Amino acid sequence: MNSVDEVVNKITEASGKPLEEIKKLIEEKQRELSGLVSEEGAAYMVGRELGVTLLKESDRTLKIKNLMGGLRSVELVVRVLRKFEPREFSKNGRSGKVANILIGDETGTCRMSFWNDDIKKLDDIQENDVIRISGGWVKMDYRGEPELRLGKGTMEKVDADVKVREVQKESRPGGFGEARRMSISDLKDGSFGEVRASLVQIYNRKPFYNICPECKGRVEETDGKFTCKEHGEVQPAWAMVLSGVIDDGTGNIRAVFFREMAEKLFGKTAEELRAIAQEKADALAVYELFPSLGKEMIFRGRAKISSFSESLEFVVNEVADVDVKKEAEELIQELSEDN
Repeated sequence: MNSVDEVVNKITEASGKPLEEIKKLIEEKQRELSGLVSEEGAAYMVGRELGVTLLKESDRTLKIKNLMGGLRSVELVVRVLRKFEPREFSKNGRSGKVANILIGDETGTCRMSFWNDDIKKLDDIQENDVIRISGGWVKMDYRGEPELRLGKGTMEKVDADVKVREVQKESRPGGFGEARRMSISDLKDGSFGEVRASLVQIYNRKPFYNICPECKGRVEETDGKFTCKEHGEVQPAWAMVLSGVIDDGTGNIRAVFFREMAEKLFGKTAEELRAIAQEKADALAVYELFPSLGKEMIFRGRAKISSFSESLEFVVNEVADVDVKKEAEELIQELSEDN
């Protein structure tokens, strides 16, 4: 039995769905992504969407660069770089507290959030401590970056040497501040920068998903009720995610746009688009209104290897129109400096 068959059988057994239905979902996923993922990669995506855990226990010790939304029961050994004071919030008639820490290892950094009573778990944690996190889970924040939550997991200080990668902050006049202008052909796993490219393709996959109105994390639906791991039963809000291909002439790459970035490309909010989809009784109908296909823009974000497709993708956290005049002035300045 090959690896794809093993994955398919695990999904079938864990989900209770017929084998033929799982195979059909995998084929549809490959078509949806225009053949850019392998059959095995598509199988992992289908498994994740069905809530089936496919990662082996021995694979649970990860590095920060491997974190992506939806991972469960992950284990990390990291250093605490910053510890921020708790802050209070009040939204939709509910109030609470949240505290964040910044953690890092030799592959990158990540925010970790603690809510309400869980904040007490930070009492004995100080900056520069090395901690082992077991049973954590990952969500994508509003910038499209992974954010770690402890949930029902554990956290303890350990005696270990964790080196932290120094983050290089490069800037380009007229750009997005800390993002360096790059060509798509130069992007590598972990690259953080901006590219000037055209959005040449959008994948027609369901763009909406439910989130908690307070922490913005994904919620689970059971018998028509929506539950947040942090806030219990909630009345969910809607968020969007889009994926497609951007091309700058030097190469192309799959790009992912979460929440505000997806709304910006559409020029409408998730709620507005959701209303249109409900009126037409088809979530995919919103793509008929998509105005940005073929448009050249500036995309800022981070390149990373997808755990499912095993290919490089670009997670976008800023989008801007091309300012032709400013681009021309900067080119003239660069040419003058070269001479």
